[in-house]
Amino acid sequence: MTEERVRVRARELYRMALADAAWTPSRIRVRTGWSAEELEQALQRLARLGLVTPFDEAPSGWSVLSPATAMAHLVESSERRTEELVEAVSRSRAALAEVAGDYQAVHTEQFAAQQVEVAVHPAQVAAILEEAAQRAGSEILSLHPGRPFSPAQLLAGDERNREAINRGVTMRSIHLAASAAAPHMRTHLRELVQSGAEVRTAATLPMRLIIVDRSLAIVPAEEPEDENAAMVIRNAALVSVLRRVFDHCWASAADLLVGDGEGDAGWAVAGTRNHEVVRMLAAGLTDEAIGRKLGLSDRTVRRIVAELMSQVGAESRFQAGVNMVRLGWLDDAPPPPLSGALPAIG
Repeated sequence: MTEERVRVRARELYRMALADAAWTPSRIRVRTGWSAEELEQALQRLARLGLVTPFDEAPSGWSVLSPATAMAHLVESSERRTEELVEAVSRSRAALAEVAGDYQAVHTEQFAAQQVEVAVHPAQVAAILEEAAQRAGSEILSLHPGRPFSPAQLLAGDERNREAINRGVTMRSIHLAASAAAPHMRTHLRELVQSGAEVRTAATLPMRLIIVDRSLAIVPAEEPEDENAAMVIRNAALVSVLRRVFDHCWASAADLLVGDGEGDAGWAVAGTRNHEVVRMLAAGLTDEAIGRKLGLSDRTVRRIVAELMSQVGAESRFQAGVNMVRLGWLDDAPPPPLSGALPAIG
């Protein structure tokens, strides 16, 4: 039944109830032909308006009130709710004053002493990154291990990167060579270089790391509930140590253009990557673990491992490890690239 129809039924019911003090729901239904649902909806509307109220001694079970009485009750009810709301607001203000006055200083003092904060929720991490980029005054350094970012993730950071570079902030980043070879990543990184950033690639990277102005660092946090958790470090000494990690990675990383085409540069990249696969294979890592560290798909890792085993004439991973040690593939010099074309990035 529509709202307007309920309103009309309620008005008719009120008129009949005023005219017959001995009315009952059954008599009303016989007189009007209304359904039980129609009568119930009309009664509930009158009750909400305060025009009827439950009264057991009446034949109908309801007492009919005048509009003046109903309006007085409605005003009184509204005033009571308003007073309760005002009291609730007053309590909230008192609580806010207590938190700000008594506890904010404690939190600030403790935070200043530790200078380390763990952000678990992705929204917290995003907010911290946004604030760090906006406040950057001299440089932003970053390491990006793992598989390539999605186009949506890259788009979200594009404007932030451009704004920082336009302010004169130096931006240097290192990405896994396998991730940088993905078409959309390669396009993004080239555009970043054209904007004024410096980008290098490496076969492996120790961890995800962002450093801003030698005063703030963001690294992964070991939070089992959320793999995206991050630890924000503002301790100058710790940030300095992490910057040395970045400098070491930067010195050994290759320019973004290395391996773009055919020839020796491309083979060098493949050889370095293969050397990392050999090292991790000898350490007992699974294909999945190797893929995560190198930013490669499981399919690509399996293909590289199979070709390496074929090159050393091994039929098992254990035999491959023995033969690779015998051939000196675990020494500092990387093994030769796989025969044939460079393996495609999975």
